Amino acid sequence: MIGLTSKQAKKLLPKYGYNETPSKKKYTSLKILISQFTSFLVIILIIAGGISIILNELIDGIAILAIVFINASIGFIQEYKAENAVAKLKKSQITKCIVYRDEEEKEIPVRELVPGDIIILNEGDKIPADAEILEAFSLKLDQSMLTGESIAVNKIAGKDLLYKETIIISGRGLAKVIATGKKTEFGKIINLLSQEAETKSPLAIQLNELGKKIGILILILILVLFILGFIRGIETFEMLMTSVALGVSAIPEGMPIIVTLTLAMGVTILSKKNAIVRKMNSIETLGATTVICSDKTGTLTVNEMTVKKIFTNFQETKIPGVGYKIKDKIKLTSASQKLLLEICENCNNSFYGKQILGDPTEIALKVLTRKAGDAKEYKKLDEKVFTSERKMMSTFHKKGNKKITYTKGAFEEVLKHCSFIIKNGKKIKLTAADKKNIEEIAIKYASQALRVLGMAYKEDHFEEKNLTFVGLIGMIDPPRKTAQASIKTAIKAGIEVKIITGDNALTAQAIAKEIGIITENIITGDEIDKLSDKKLLEIIRNNQIFARTKPEHKYRIVDLLQKDKEVVAVTGDGVNDAPALKHADVGVAMGIKGTEASKEVADIVLKDDKFSTIVNTIEEGRRIYHNILAFIKYMLSANFDTIMAVGILTLIGQPLPILPLQILWINIATDALPALALGISPASEGIMKEKPHPKGENIFKKFLSFILIAACIQTIANLIVFFYGMNEEGTRLARSMVFTQIVMFELFFVFVCKEEKTLTFKSFISNKTLIGAVGISFSLQLIMLYTPFMQSIFKTLPLNITQWALIIFCASSAFIIPKINQSWKKLIN
Repeated sequence: MIGLTSKQAKKLLPKYGYNETPSKKKYTSLKILISQFTSFLVIILIIAGGISIILNELIDGIAILAIVFINASIGFIQEYKAENAVAKLKKSQITKCIVYRDEEEKEIPVRELVPGDIIILNEGDKIPADAEILEAFSLKLDQSMLTGESIAVNKIAGKDLLYKETIIISGRGLAKVIATGKKTEFGKIINLLSQEAETKSPLAIQLNELGKKIGILILILILVLFILGFIRGIETFEMLMTSVALGVSAIPEGMPIIVTLTLAMGVTILSKKNAIVRKMNSIETLGATTVICSDKTGTLTVNEMTVKKIFTNFQETKIPGVGYKIKDKIKLTSASQKLLLEICENCNNSFYGKQILGDPTEIALKVLTRKAGDAKEYKKLDEKVFTSERKMMSTFHKKGNKKITYTKGAFEEVLKHCSFIIKNGKKIKLTAADKKNIEEIAIKYASQALRVLGMAYKEDHFEEKNLTFVGLIGMIDPPRKTAQASIKTAIKAGIEVKIITGDNALTAQAIAKEIGIITENIITGDEIDKLSDKKLLEIIRNNQIFARTKPEHKYRIVDLLQKDKEVVAVTGDGVNDAPALKHADVGVAMGIKGTEASKEVADIVLKDDKFSTIVNTIEEGRRIYHNILAFIKYMLSANFDTIMAVGILTLIGQPLPILPLQILWINIATDALPALALGISPASEGIMKEKPHPKGENIFKKFLSFILIAACIQTIANLIVFFYGMNEEGTRLARSMVFTQIVMFELFFVFVCKEEKTLTFKSFISNKTLIGAVGISFSLQLIMLYTPFMQSIFKTLPLNITQWALIIFCASSAFIIPKINQSWKKLIN
């Protein structure tokens, strides 16, 4: 099979364009900017600013409009960053496919496919372009995403076509690309629809609803305040402006945007840590994960197999070397050894050349044949593909004037299909004693953490019965160096780790022992089939290793764990893992060895297939979730105190404690920068020593007592500095002090919100981002107080040391809120 050359493909690419389907851009910079001015309260502020200018109150009018513009600019930047981060997320994973280019197999990005390319297709692959079938071996496709058909469709070479985005659920084949991009059938449909549903995380939806409810409550409160002010004879315009400013300050309309931005920034960070997040809401679920159901091969192990032992003619031969490099040469000269090498080379779909492509097990077999210098390949006529149910594969070849079947697979499955054996170069009847001997060797290899394959053949007929047993191959896939430490971290974090593998029980147990998972009982797929759900759940609770499992076993284990109120993360790579991945709370697909089918349904795709990356991702998920909760606590707690202070003082006949412009300034100085800094703050110390948070917890109920206590304490602080200022110099000083006290309280309070427990000096100084944001906000407040120009606009007075001491003392009450909250919870419980 020749295919195109790289030069030909390069010339064709400008003609046909990239193999990408069109997508409608859902947002523009202008739309985002305009949306910042559509809020009811912001419109009122703009009108009020305009009226002020008309009434010759130029300074107030310009100041109001300037603050509206600054607020809109901050909102625009936040939303624009969020939208861009989400857009980058969709482009973060480059899908690849295998083609024949320059007379050899090459892996290229799917977007670079052109008509005329010959693509190599395997089980689990997503069809990258419309193509005509050249070769098909047991090829079945899921076309439901294109046609709505729920039943798998058989595909025949020379008769059927393959369509972009459909998925191979079994078999393999070769196909020639006939259409790419928008010229494909899928591309035509997308062109007609071109409307993609916008997805929001559950937390963002919850906050959106919460924001609306709080908004309605606050609008009612400020309406009551306006009526009270009007009755008391406060100037109508001033009271209207104060009420509107309170509304703008108090309604947390920016919460969903900042949550989306925090999640999107988390996605970017995770991408740098080798985890591509396909669904943003999975970040929230990560922090709640209580069980990880992990594959063994490639996740807990390095996924680079090496043949270490072969067993033929009842004799063992050790094979030197590690990995895929061919440094060590070996001599394998007996008839049974040569036949074993033929099976390794031909019953094999991997490619060993400038690029090494294919399944690690099959690559290891080709490395073995090249070490022996005996890589004889024969013309393939047919193939019975490997499936997780059969656990074996066979290929049919023309060898000179003969035809021969080569079979490889799990040793026990291959042995079941064998009636003969090669002994001393002769084919003789396979006896019960021979079988027992072979099984003992296989068990010995498995206990040494070797994966064991059986090899067999049959002449003339392509069938898997009455095969002739040739030998065993023992290969090692050593544990990843990071696996043991990562498992320890997961266990400390209250997360159980369970291994679900198709491998032999003894091999799984040996690897598990090396990485720190000790278990006496190993449950196999055959045993699972005999158990009721109730009995199986009891076993699942007390066992960590499940061996020789099929995809339906993995699905059943995940389902029972979820029914037992566990939050389950599942890893998988094959097309048959897709149901379990989709059913899991967090589906984690392998980016290197994973099929497109598994990646399609997964929430997260690992670039490096490492278990340690899963644990790092959970830690990052916890950090992001904790930061979002800190931000929500901060926004909700800090937004009620000013309303309470204004309401109390209005009721008792005192002047307004704070002016509209000052309220609007606080909204920018203390809500924007520190709140954003909370979103990107580092993880709290010991975050992976805490238990997972409950999935879907009600955040408002979680923080209700904290919010009320914070609002009451800050209101008391506001009243203390207000009456002190009134006694000292009157209304202007009182307002300057309340204005500054609110800012200082919130700048202290933001550190309290970051910590779940009592703030420590170590955690305080470690949060450099937050310190920087608070430093900027404090500097801006000093400008408000000590520059004549700002004093004239914001009606402030410079404060002396005594006044500052009182403000700092009152603002420091923020640090006692967690203690009071903890005492209150103990009291009511």
